Amino acid sequence: MLRIFSLSLLLLAASRLLGLVRDVVVATQFGLSGHADAALVVLSFPDLAVSLLWGAAIPAVMVPRMAGRDAAHISAEGARWSRLAALLFILAGMVVWWERLAIVHLLAPGLNAPEAALAAQTLGWSALVALPAGAVAMVGNAMLQAQGRLQWQYTGQVAFNLGLIGGLIVAAQTGQFAWVAGGVVIAALARLLLMRRASRAALPVAAPGRSWPDAASLHALGLALAASGLTVLYTLAARALMSDAGPGQLGVFQYAQRVGELPLHTVFAVASALALARLSAAESQGDSARAQLETRQWLRAMLWLSALIALAGMVAAPGIIRLLFGWGRMTAEAQQQVTEAMRWILLLLPLQAAQLVLATRLNSHRRIADQVLGYGAGLAALALAGALLPVTSWRGLAAYGAAWGTATAVLWWRLARHQADAQWRNAGMLLAALLVLATTGAALRSMPLPWALDLALAAVLLAAGVWALLRFDPLGRLVRDRYTSHRLRRVA
Repeated sequence: MLRIFSLSLLLLAASRLLGLVRDVVVATQFGLSGHADAALVVLSFPDLAVSLLWGAAIPAVMVPRMAGRDAAHISAEGARWSRLAALLFILAGMVVWWERLAIVHLLAPGLNAPEAALAAQTLGWSALVALPAGAVAMVGNAMLQAQGRLQWQYTGQVAFNLGLIGGLIVAAQTGQFAWVAGGVVIAALARLLLMRRASRAALPVAAPGRSWPDAASLHALGLALAASGLTVLYTLAARALMSDAGPGQLGVFQYAQRVGELPLHTVFAVASALALARLSAAESQGDSARAQLETRQWLRAMLWLSALIALAGMVAAPGIIRLLFGWGRMTAEAQQQVTEAMRWILLLLPLQAAQLVLATRLNSHRRIADQVLGYGAGLAALALAGALLPVTSWRGLAAYGAAWGTATAVLWWRLARHQADAQWRNAGMLLAALLVLATTGAALRSMPLPWALDLALAAVLLAAGVWALLRFDPLGRLVRDRYTSHRLRRVA
């Protein structure tokens, strides 16, 4: 388990860092401008659309049904879901092509007419291939997750981001924006081929049987889509609210979110994927007590870790943004805007980490309807904040925070009701972490430090926090002891 986690974490970190490199290239070429916003819309749309309509829900449906099952069952299920994915997303690509300009206006209302038209044309061509390719690749991801072979899943993400970066560099060098679409298409096809080969490498050919998923699976998929797709809507809605404040503001949110949520999409995402299979197996064996205990320990560890990363990130934010974006067309004022937005995103990190744990636990015993309730409440809070707040550069960030705060509270309530365990100690940890982070953010804004000192102080805080986590947290001690024993065996 620890070996798979380590390798998967390394590959996913490489993928996310490549995604960060992609945004750095956009920022340094275009700064905070409408042209940069257009490029960000085209580059991010395929994965956001597939996640909204498919990818984030498929593991929640497929993994609990495949975990612990034989290879023939996994192969047959994967074939059925792949057929459905290809059919649905070929149609989705055609819809995007016909409504491409309306979609761009919805995603980035702050773009002027020429930039919106350029983004729409590029988006339409890339969607015809990238959407079906991405949806089928997500089925392969779920099959790999059920088999405990996450490393291949994240290898596909590395290949995808390399393709996007290649297309973006060619577009910047030639001045031909169409190469952005070319990079999206090549990246999507490369990931698809890799996922199909990896997910079927250890499986037999699917035996003849049903061609499509059964009615119960499709019903579960509908609920899972409503749950997981809502979290993607948080990002899309927040980006649109930011864009409405003027050209370049979508970029502020994108860059801040990319850097601030990088830990969420690496350490926490890998831990969540591995835990879903373990908790699902425990539930299928009737051992709910073990699953409940592991959930409590896992939530405590994730709150510790997320608060630590957020605190160090807040302190280091000016130095990180300067190192990443302090060249090219990014002015000092633009860097300051991204820094402040990044600190707000980091404040939300403990909420997002708690949400991952709660949602995974609900998934493990198929309480998907509760997730729909939680995420729907979060989306309602986001819409209310967006409607009531004035059109300013911070409206999108405030609405984004309202969504995560509301969703986490509702998910916590639903899980506590099902398990008769409110986990008051963990709830206190979460509230204390949010208070400390908010106070730190306000202090750093009023008393800025030299960016080099920020980085040094953040490194000290991170090292001290990791030491405390490995010494005092049960899961942290487990990782420390396993790693130490492994090294001792190698030396011996």
